[in-house]
Amino acid sequence: SWIAFLLALPAVLVSSPPDPATYGSALESWKVEGSKGCMALEVSGDYLYAAGADSLMVFDISADPAKPRFLSELKGIQGSRQMAIYGDTAYITARNLGLWIVDISDPLHPELVRRYDTIELATGIAATENVLFIAHRVYGVQLLDVSDPANPRHISQVRTSEAQSVAYKDGMLYIGDWAVGKLTIADVRDPRDPKVVAQGTLDGYGDGIFVQGGLCFCSTGHDAKSGSADYRPGNGRGVEAFDVSDPLAPKKLGVFKFPRFLPRNNDFWTSRACGKALFCVDSHNGFYMLDASDPAKLVGRGHLLLPPPVYTWKIPDDRRLANDCCASLATGDGVVYIAGQTTGIHIVRAPTAYKQPKPKLRLEIPPKKCQEPTDPRLWHVDLHSQVHQVAAKGGLVYVAASHGGLKLFQTGQGRAPKEINSWERESVYDVCIQDDILYSAENNKDIAVYKVSGDGNLSETARTQLERDQAVRILHPFLDGKFLAVSSGTGRFSILDSTDPTKLKAVYSNGIGGILYGDMLPERDLGGVFPVNWHSRGIAWYSLRGKAPDMTSKGNPRQGNQLDGIGLLDNGLFVFPLHGSEIALLDPKSPEETKVAKVKGLLPGMPVRGIPAVSRNLVAFASRRDGKVVTIDMSNPLEPVVVPGRCYDLSQGNCGRVAFLGGKMVIPAGHLGLFMEK
Repeated sequence: SWIAFLLALPAVLVSSPPDPATYGSALESWKVEGSKGCMALEVSGDYLYAAGADSLMVFDISADPAKPRFLSELKGIQGSRQMAIYGDTAYITARNLGLWIVDISDPLHPELVRRYDTIELATGIAATENVLFIAHRVYGVQLLDVSDPANPRHISQVRTSEAQSVAYKDGMLYIGDWAVGKLTIADVRDPRDPKVVAQGTLDGYGDGIFVQGGLCFCSTGHDAKSGSADYRPGNGRGVEAFDVSDPLAPKKLGVFKFPRFLPRNNDFWTSRACGKALFCVDSHNGFYMLDASDPAKLVGRGHLLLPPPVYTWKIPDDRRLANDCCASLATGDGVVYIAGQTTGIHIVRAPTAYKQPKPKLRLEIPPKKCQEPTDPRLWHVDLHSQVHQVAAKGGLVYVAASHGGLKLFQTGQGRAPKEINSWERESVYDVCIQDDILYSAENNKDIAVYKVSGDGNLSETARTQLERDQAVRILHPFLDGKFLAVSSGTGRFSILDSTDPTKLKAVYSNGIGGILYGDMLPERDLGGVFPVNWHSRGIAWYSLRGKAPDMTSKGNPRQGNQLDGIGLLDNGLFVFPLHGSEIALLDPKSPEETKVAKVKGLLPGMPVRGIPAVSRNLVAFASRRDGKVVTIDMSNPLEPVVVPGRCYDLSQGNCGRVAFLGGKMVIPAGHLGLFMEK
């Protein structure tokens, strides 16, 4: 099998030189003096901008585009993925760090305007004067009003399968949908009501998108979608041309394949066209220059493999690659700039290349519709910010409201929850309560500890951070408050000793090599034992009963979806949803066995997905991706049945884990606001 083939590869994975007969001759390149490893490149005016692991660098290219001169550097811009520049503002996506907004009106002194908390992992980006389009993987694309860059405002979102990159043109948004291999086109002429209107099929994983005239070029990677089972692995890499003169009916014109490449490291694929020339990067597989005179018959004109990567961090031998990753590219007059992820900026000569034009684009944003959600079963409060999570105690609800801060609401008396206090913070992601202690995930990196008074007021007693400035996203107290479990948002999981909440101490930080997308651990443990759903690795079990926290992934029972969390029933079984229609039951006494129960009474368009919250025999599954809450009666765990009267479609928002207060649900629903059952 191809997996066995991968395991048999040598420690250093050597790329075979591309065949000149297909890809053109090897190109000469040189490195930009003073540059360092970077991810995103953009040319604007007389300047080249490079966003890397920890900064934004500016280079002057006015005298000679082939000899960029280092000008300035803004430190603290971390986790960069893609960048778009409009006017005097640079917008940089940074996955779990959201969006960096930088004022570049003075290239000698770029200034950070702010960091903005996006819906999910900010990846792709396209910019106009007043609207940003941000790709969020399985959450689709978020539309932001940046008329005032210092105060972005959420407009709407359009859901797609797995949006990685985006391009805007003439009221249409072109989206590279990743694993499904699709070019997805959305009509965004009304930014308040974007709609998917067409799709084209790709023969690989969809990513980089570029639109020129009536043509759309789509970069693809990893595995092919066609051909035999032996052919597909590693053969999805290439670029495809579509006729989008009628965006409602895209027509595939041509496909050009890059060399087969099996290692699944650093999936970054980008295309940029300059007239009849097309320039593409394919991660560690190199840079390619194509002749696109006839889009139906793309022709290779040159290729480049970057030098070996410069690893500044510990990396297993079996993941070392011979050539650095081409993370992105930008075009200048007569040159192409290539972002080497660890080696810096590389340049190749390309006589047909030019600076990409920056047309004036200002979109009409209709006024916000002032209509309340119509479900009569729910109270609704609009917080004018993103509501991530909630925690309930007595008749009070604490709300993690992103840039809106930490808020306190009072419930009851036959009316909507009423805000009675608020604590301003740069951002708040999660909140949880253990006895009279409240923990809050704040300001991206902070774990704040508060003492809760009788009236619900808070007094801060401690504030700490994880090692290496890790982000903090999810907090759950375990073993009666003796430990605090922390998920960092993408792949780090830590356990802190919280015996003394004012002196939190890390006692465990590890995983099983997978990814944690969101709240993948239960909010309750069973006597110090709990499972975690690691994406692509299955369930890992943790125990807090010994001298130190311990993990075992032996047997890895059937895994849930990357967005499906875990809950604990009162009978001692852990549950998580499967395939939108089943419930998996895990018994800590036999962790390698999984029982699966089919859910009865499913409602149309309401699959069982997301993060479970348990109240006696009821389990409410809240899906951040779909914005829906489906409640299941699990009186008989092997015969779960939907409770129709307690299922809610809040698909204009993104629902976090539900909290039960007096038997009623409190639902955080992202930018749609806060909801509570009447």
